[in-house]
Amino acid sequence: MSTTSRTLVLIDDHSLFRQGLRGILEGSFTIVGEGGTSDDALRIVAETTPDVLLLDVEIPGIPAEQTITRIRRMHPDVAIVVLTMHSDAALERQLIRAGASHFVTKTVSGEKLAAIITQARPSLSRTESRCDDHAATQSMLTARELEVLRMIAQAYTNRDISTLLHIAEGTVKRHTTNMYLKLGATSRIDAVRKAVRLGLLDVA
Repeated sequence: MSTTSRTLVLIDDHSLFRQGLRGILEGSFTIVGEGGTSDDALRIVAETTPDVLLLDVEIPGIPAEQTITRIRRMHPDVAIVVLTMHSDAALERQLIRAGASHFVTKTVSGEKLAAIITQARPSLSRTESRCDDHAATQSMLTARELEVLRMIAQAYTNRDISTLLHIAEGTVKRHTTNMYLKLGATSRIDAVRKAVRLGLLDVA
């Protein structure tokens, strides 16, 4: 099935990479604009209202999260596919929450990227997305991990948690490590902050 009716904007600050993308994609999509900064993204999307914006993460201007948020607010019918050099689970969750439809690394094949662009649809609203994040993350965390998380939020040490839950301190550390991975957290404070934002913990 031909996809040339889908319109596409390319935003990447490396012009050579952008030319490569154009060469790969222009036979399948109608490319209506391209640029290399967040200002370009905001301006060109406003001028062309494409079906899909292909947006590099590391571009000059405001951060990608703010760019995505503004475009989703002003142009809710535009699907945003994020391109990045790095696979970063925490960044992916952050940008998906902001309103990106897909998060793709630049190691992706041209065929796979074209398929993603073809399937891309505008993401849920920020409120709906946060609800989905909450449900998905809560289902990922085990009951014991949630229990440990709540105790961490109350400033209990690993030894305290070990004593109160009658489990080995090494087991507490294992639960904490698993929790960090699932939340994309780097510390106890970061885990609590992200858990509050996802609605897993009540703010005191």
